[in-house]
Amino acid sequence: MSPFIIHEYPKWAERAIRAARILSYAFSALTGVAALVFTPSSLKPEMYVIVGSMAVFGLICMVASLGKRYVLEWVSLFFLAAGITTYVAAVWISAISNSKVVAGASIFTVLVLLMLIRLVDLTVFWLRNVRAAKLRQELPDDIG
Repeated sequence: MSPFIIHEYPKWAERAIRAARILSYAFSALTGVAALVFTPSSLKPEMYVIVGSMAVFGLICMVASLGKRYVLEWVSLFFLAAGITTYVAAVWISAISNSKVVAGASIFTVLVLLMLIRLVDLTVFWLRNVRAAKLRQELPDDIG
């Protein structure tokens, strides 16, 4: 059983879901890089860490998803989601005084929610694997 192969879906749907996930990670990394390159004067020092983590962990998640390394994707996704969530909170705070950024804040919020769905999926998959491994260890070797 793999979190990358959804057996109930047709092959084209599996590919579409995986491509969308890879693109979301790529754009997360691009957002971090763009924030570092194009808005360095408006960033506070702690925001450098946040957007830097978005760039690094977005890239790691993308490569892990391409290579079908779900554990690496799962662990990196925690850090990516934390970085994006903090960035989204900052954007929503600026939306209070500038209503022109509400659309941007909203789309970032959608991205965070979609990543949280993937995070829950990978966590459930990991828990199932741990439970199955524990059951295998408890079974005697000489069954049958």
